[in-house]
Amino acid sequence: MSTSVLESELLGLAGHIAAAECRFLQLLAEFDERGGWCGDGIRSCAHWLSWRAGMSLRTATEHLRVARALQHLPRITEAFAAGRISYSKVRAITRITGSDTATLTRIAADIAAGEPQLRHTAVADPETAERVLLNLALSGTASHVETVVRAVRRRHTPPEDLAVRRSLTWHWDEDGSLILRARLTPEDGAALISAIESLVPASAPAHHPVSPAPDDLDQQAREHEPGPAADRVAARRADALLTLVNREGGEESGPVVERGQAQVIVHLDATTGTARLEGGPEIPATTAQRLTCDARAQVLLNDRKGNRLYLGRSRRLATPAQIAALTVRDGAGCRFPGCTHTHYLHAHHVQHWLHGGPTDVDNLVLVCSFHHRLIHDHGYHIRWTSDGWEFSRPDNTAIPAVAPMLTGSRESLIEMHTRARLRITRTTLTPDWYGERLDPQPILDALLPRRIRTAA
Repeated sequence: MSTSVLESELLGLAGHIAAAECRFLQLLAEFDERGGWCGDGIRSCAHWLSWRAGMSLRTATEHLRVARALQHLPRITEAFAAGRISYSKVRAITRITGSDTATLTRIAADIAAGEPQLRHTAVADPETAERVLLNLALSGTASHVETVVRAVRRRHTPPEDLAVRRSLTWHWDEDGSLILRARLTPEDGAALISAIESLVPASAPAHHPVSPAPDDLDQQAREHEPGPAADRVAARRADALLTLVNREGGEESGPVVERGQAQVIVHLDATTGTARLEGGPEIPATTAQRLTCDARAQVLLNDRKGNRLYLGRSRRLATPAQIAALTVRDGAGCRFPGCTHTHYLHAHHVQHWLHGGPTDVDNLVLVCSFHHRLIHDHGYHIRWTSDGWEFSRPDNTAIPAVAPMLTGSRESLIEMHTRARLRITRTTLTPDWYGERLDPQPILDALLPRRIRTAA
């Protein structure tokens, strides 16, 4: 096909995907209200969506939040269902319209109650707010909508809420590196940036504009690969942050990490020769050798012939060494099908200790507290087979270890929209934006108009 035909089909299909996404979210909200996800050890609708639809738990939770919010946004839902606005725009809008009742209405109630931090701000009613946001979504890009949403949230968020929401999280990336994400108050964030920049070598640019991070940091890293210059600056900032971490009592106190003071724990597998960090990924053997010079090394021996971890019935509770062995064998997570929990795990006796079951590795399996209670209190079963652990319902029907394969086709999607009389073309999803610069102030005035203070 020609380039113009290719473009037309690409844009038209994008509109069909947006309309299908709206239908998907509407059905998801109804499914959640009916409790259709209950059963088979599923702890929530987001958990069910992650298990059956193949989403990450974070993505599933976000889809469920948007699905619930759309129930209170009829105009936006109508445009979304017609393929006129994208999921990215709808997701951003729902961040300031709430899920059960509109956030704007709550802010208005706070003002009426005389909240001092909001006394200068009046709030448009939810219908007006939805109409303004819909016009913005139809006329602007997803970036425009994000800009306005961030401005609205900054304007009405009281300082104490910012302090309460402070957080620091991390996770290990696929290549083994650690990814940090922090939420700080504006003043604390500025202090951290200033401290890091003060330690960056003078050859690096001193200041760079910091753009707000999107929801999915991994996706941002893959979509916006930095160039060589940005790589060098980012690496220097990482070194500066580590300098702050390792420094004690100011710059004049000298070296901080003395020999033997590191608290890194390395697990060494005597059978395979591999090594991994406690709570982290595998590391090269040379790295393990370097870390064990100054770290507490916890050696995990898996050789059943020379180093048995079998205690029989001499004790009921699993030992720390057995827990470490189970963590390696069971992948450091709950083994119940579809469960992604990796914290607060229990070592469950497959054959209960009271019924003659030994406290041996072969009779233990890691499960989370939720599914541990499910097994004991609701009659779910577990047994070991040649293919691994097998879980079954109270009626002894097996719970599949892998969710069924998803099916679908582009033709059936378009046919469904044709029956619904949707006229989706190459321009349906394109906003009415001609390249002019976004001025968010008029939109903010329509959403959050200033209240004139009366004289005392």
